[in-house]
Amino acid sequence: MKKFVILAAMAAVSTPAMAATAQDPVVVFEGKRAQVCEVRNFQNTVNFGTLDNVGNGAAVSDTINLFCNVRFTATIESDNGFLKLDSLVAAALPTSQSNHTAQGYSGFSSALDYQVQTVLGNADTSLIGADVPVNLGGMQNPINTSTTITYDTLPESQPLLGGTYEDTLTLNVTPIAF
Repeated sequence: MKKFVILAAMAAVSTPAMAATAQDPVVVFEGKRAQVCEVRNFQNTVNFGTLDNVGNGAAVSDTINLFCNVRFTATIESDNGFLKLDSLVAAALPTSQSNHTAQGYSGFSSALDYQVQTVLGNADTSLIGADVPVNLGGMQNPINTSTTITYDTLPESQPLLGGTYEDTLTLNVTPIAF
């Protein structure tokens, strides 16, 4: 019986004095900021000007604004994998992505590689390939900067067929949440 009395006394002593009062109010604060990752103010068309016999052109620089408020990855993807002669004549098409010789005109090229230099990393279309994106430096930290992208042709070893050379390049910026 003594044991019971002692335990009851200990329980009474260990109970906090404020247990009988109401709980203090707690206020929780919350706010959300959308994840934004975008390239702003970029040129839609890059004109290398008049190309020389093997494809040397004027390097073109474009100032863009890059804003990402989260971590992100960036890749570059090319539709053709090179600047391709805009032609419907099959003989004027390049043999392959790695062999730019015109199919029906030996001794002439009908495609031209080019390179892209950015603050995130560099790539050229011989590495990018058609529908094969090149990663520009892995995961990047949040960024808010004005930066320059420079585009330049990589000359061929044989002369180019005359005409307009085109490609579409896509810079993909993909946010990664914290």
